Parts: sequence; C-alpha cells; structure tokens
Amino acid sequence: MFSSLPLRSQHPDWPAYSSVSAAFDRNEPGILLDLSAELARSKNSRDRDLGILALSAGLFRKDDLLGCTRALDSLDRSLPSADPFLRATGMRIRSMLMTQVGSPSKGVGAAEAGLAIVRGKGWAEEEVPLLVVKAEALTELNDLNEAMRVLSVAQRRTEESGFLRGRCLVLVALGNVKYKQGRYAEAKKDYTTAFEIGSRSRFNKVAESALGNLAGVAAMEGDNTGALKLYDSLLTILGDRSPEFRARLIGQKGYVLIEQGEFRTAIAECLRSVAIADSIGDLRSKADALHDIAFAQWSLGDRAQGSATMDSALSAYARLGWRDRIRWAHWDLAEWYHGSGEDNAAFKHLLRYSSLSDSINSERFTEQLARSEVLFETERKERRIAEQDQDLAIAAEQDRRKSTQRNAFIGATALLALIALLLYRSMRNKQRLAKQEKELHDEQVDQLLSQQEMRSINAMLEGQEKERERVGKELHDHVGSLLGAIKHQLGVLEEQVADVKTEQTAQYHKVSGLLDNAAGELRRISHDMAAATLNRFGLEKALQDLRDTLHINGRLQVELNTFGMEQPLQRGVEIAVYRIIQEAVSNVLKHAKATELSIGVTHAPGRLSVLVSDNGSGFDTAVTSGGMGLANIRTRAAALGAQVQIDSTPGKGTTVSVECPVVE
Repeated sequence: MFSSLPLRSQHPDWPAYSSVSAAFDRNEPGILLDLSAELARSKNSRDRDLGILALSAGLFRKDDLLGCTRALDSLDRSLPSADPFLRATGMRIRSMLMTQVGSPSKGVGAAEAGLAIVRGKGWAEEEVPLLVVKAEALTELNDLNEAMRVLSVAQRRTEESGFLRGRCLVLVALGNVKYKQGRYAEAKKDYTTAFEIGSRSRFNKVAESALGNLAGVAAMEGDNTGALKLYDSLLTILGDRSPEFRARLIGQKGYVLIEQGEFRTAIAECLRSVAIADSIGDLRSKADALHDIAFAQWSLGDRAQGSATMDSALSAYARLGWRDRIRWAHWDLAEWYHGSGEDNAAFKHLLRYSSLSDSINSERFTEQLARSEVLFETERKERRIAEQDQDLAIAAEQDRRKSTQRNAFIGATALLALIALLLYRSMRNKQRLAKQEKELHDEQVDQLLSQQEMRSINAMLEGQEKERERVGKELHDHVGSLLGAIKHQLGVLEEQVADVKTEQTAQYHKVSGLLDNAAGELRRISHDMAAATLNRFGLEKALQDLRDTLHINGRLQVELNTFGMEQPLQRGVEIAVYRIIQEAVSNVLKHAKATELSIGVTHAPGRLSVLVSDNGSGFDTAVTSGGMGLANIRTRAAALGAQVQIDSTPGKGTTVSVECPVVE
C-alpha cells in the first residue's frame, strides 16, 4: 500500500517553487534534476537553496537514496533558520526516505521535526502531508492506534482549511491502516472515496494510488466480478479526461478478465487500451496491454499470433528499459512452449529468464547495500553532531574555568571588602535554606496526603464494584426468586380468573403485566450492577452489548472496533476500562448531541489503548475545566496508572484517548 505525497502545489510568490512541486508531483526526476542545475546558477541564495531541495527530490524519485541523503544533509547546512518553509519540506522528504530504507522510527522523528516548524502557522498544505508521512511511518512500526490518531488530526486540518488534496492523502493513508488491520471493506470505502475526489479534481497521482490499493483489496478478497464493476464505474466517473489514466484502467480491466478466463473479451479491452496509448504516446500502458493480449491469444490456441504479439511487448519493454518485465515475459514464453511440446524453444527462453534474474538480483543486492549505506551515513552524521556538541561543551567548560580563575584573582584584590559581603550572604543563604527545607517538608506532606487519597479512591472504587456485585446477586437470587414465585402463584389462579367478570380479568392481566415489567427491570438492574456479561464473557462482549444498546439507526450511529482482545485481561483492569468507556459514552449522550460515536480498544503487548470519539458539539479544552464525568474518567485512569488525553474543538467533536499499561 502506498500514497502519493507531492510537495506544496502552489506558491504564488515563488514560481520556481511551483515548478519544482509540479515535477515532483508528476514523478519526473529528470526535470527535477534539470531545475536543480538551473537554480544552482541563480544569484539569489533562496533559489540556490531551492535547487538543493529539487536535487534531493529528484534523487529520491530516482531511488538514489544515498545521494538524496547527502543532498538533504547539504540542505540542512545551507538553509538559514529564517527559512522554515524549505526546512519543513526537507524534513518531509527525509521522513519518507527513512521509512523507505527500513528505519521508520527515524521517519517519525523527521516528520515530528517538520511539524514543529509548521505547527500553528496555518500552512495546511505542508502540515497535512507531514502528518500523513508520520502516520505511514507509524504504520510500518505497527503502531496502528497512534497512526489513526495522527490521521484524525490531519483530517480535521483538511476540513478546517478546505485542503481537498490533503483529504485524498488522508483517506488513502486511513485505508492503508485499515487494510493492515484486515478491515478490507472499510479500506475499500476510503480508497474509493479518495479515487473519486482525486479523479474529479485531476489529482492523478493520488487517484492512481487509490486505484492500485483498490486492486490490492480486490485481489485479497478474490472478487474479480466486483473488481470489474468497480473499474466500469470509475471509467464512467473519469469520462474523457486523463487518457493515460484511462488506458491503464482499461488494461487492468483486461487483466481481470483474463483471470476469469474470458480471453476474447480481455483481448478486446486490451486493444482499446493499446489504441488510447498509441494516440498519446504512452508506451508503458501499451507494453503491458500487449503482454496480456499475447497471453490471451496463446490461451485460445493462436500460438503464432500470441508469439508475434509477445515480440511486440518485448520490444516495448526493451525501449522502456523494464528488464523485470522482460524477464517474466521470457518465463511465460518458456511455459507456453513447454506446454506445446517445443522444449528447445522453451529452454532458450528459460535461459534468458535465468540470465536476467541473476542480473536483477545482483542489482537489488547493490540497492540493499545502498540503503544500508544511507542508514550508516545518517548514523555517522548523528555521531558527528554529538561529537561537535561534546567539543562545544568542553570548550564551554574551559571558558568557565578561566572565568573562575579570573574572578578569583579579582576577588583576592578586594578580599577585605568581600568578607563583610560573604558574611551577609551566608546569613541570607541560611534563611533561604531554611525556607527551602520548609517548602520541601510541606511538599513531602502533600505527596503523602495525595498518595493516601489515591489509595482511598482505589479502595472506594474496589468497594463500589464489590458492593455492586453483592447487591446485583441479592436482587437476582432473592428478590428475583420472590417475584418468580409470585408470578407462579398468579399462574395457578389464571384458570379461575376466566370465570370472573371481564373487568376483573382485565385487572388481573394488568397486574400480571406489571409484574413482568418489574421482573425485567430487576434483571436489567442486576445485570448492570453485577456486570454479568463482563464477568462471564469478558470486556469485548460487554462492549458489543453496550454498542447494541446505544446504536439507533437514523439518530446515533455507533461503531465499535477492537483489536488484540482475544485473551482476557485482569478482571480489575477490564472493569475499570469498561467503567471509563461507560463514563465517556454517558458524556456524549448528555452533552455532545452527536450523530456518530466511535469506540476503539486496541490491546498490544504491555499496553491497552482506548479511543472514544464523536462528531458532536465539542468544547474548548483551554476554557472548560471539566465536569464530574471527565473527573471520574481521570480518577479511574489514575487508579490504573493510565494517561488520559482529551482532544476537542467547539463544533468539531471530542476524542477521549486512554493509554493504559497492562501486566501480561
């Protein structure tokens, strides 16, 4: 899964930057390198810095990762602190680079450094892509809950700023996280929305990314028929726009038809793709379509035509320099000739396949060495910075010692005057130390009181749960049994009631109904107080029951997502987490006026994450001190040693997240 991450698309007061941005967006490394050379000759230092950025972007697009690293290091040394825009963009490219070379933790760090530069400046077109690359690095680290939280922030920024392209980027990244969680239907929905927006708005790279990911979902689900319908609907949306994109779409449709065995229909679709590709000079789409046509022709028994078509495909691959595609074309030819009994021809193509495989594997080994060298260069740079910091610290210490000696010499010349001053300072120091000791003592007393208060709160909460369980059992075992016995006695009288007057019969049924209602209400109270579902089936089943109770079609849509909850937690932890979620949900029902509510619980080794979010009215966290509901949540979380974060904006909904350590 991947996403397209262009540089900022517009910079009205800097045309050169817009040119670099457009070339990066269209994946044109040659143009980026030409722009870099042109900008390097500029007399304007800002343009020369942009040239270094263009160089790093071009090398990244060419997969020259080591060269990109060195260009970014040069950019760090060249850029003045007063030019935050280029520094933030450089950090974004570095984050993508680090994630690609297998160090996503460094990718997260680079993205955070870029966000620190742009945060609060209203640069949504820089902030949103930085948030997206940070989420992608977190996804590589399998920290999916944090990735979802970062993307929720990015989504709000796109809504606030109207940054439509950013919305597409966020949707693709959200789909990637859900795909990794196995939530294919939800991932497909995000990809489809991103594609529809991207194709309408001519965000071709984003639309292509979403389409590629949709194809991955369809392949994972094995739904070829659904994939064909999706391609048809997307082609309808696209209309006559973007002929290169349409050629690729139609070619992919032909490939799916081949997978279904509909070879003649597949040939017709692939020929359409070739015709469009020829009209615009798109050799890439044409080559792939010819390969698929050859496969279909051979499958229909037309070996001569299939061989001729494959020769055309091989010629196109050679012009493009696609040796990997050439290799697999020879593999297909070897299989075809072997199946036809022409082993000499099959052996010839098999030798060609083997030779190309050895060459490609050697290049990939070289690329892996280059990636390792990138990480080595990065670590060496960090060590060099650390050594420089150490040298600066040593120099500062030497200066301090010299200053001390100089002060001592001056002090010796004025010894008599300083004696009185030192005595005075000594008295002042004693007074200050006494005051500090008193403050320290008071602080220790406050800490002891706080610890005692926390133990009391924990004991109170535990006592509340035990009392709820006891009262629930008493209601269920005694009062419930008594109501059941009364109901049974009324049942014995039922035959006799038939002989009584009509109005008395109605009265009997009314009493019987009230008794049924009382018994049902008693069961509900008992269930709620004793948390029977929680005790018997665990936290996940209890949350499912809670979701079913809250969900009201047309009024309140409630979504529950759990991950890693197969094994039960400690009973006390499950009860406390359930009560925290109950309290958060209660706040939503009382105050938020929400129509959508999402509950997420993720259990990772040693950690439990809870996320409750809504689309309600929200509030200003800087002004609102928090009512009893939020205080209860924080108190219960503190009892678990958990951290609570409240993220809310008026009119934008509220998100409550709890990070709780758990003992496995």
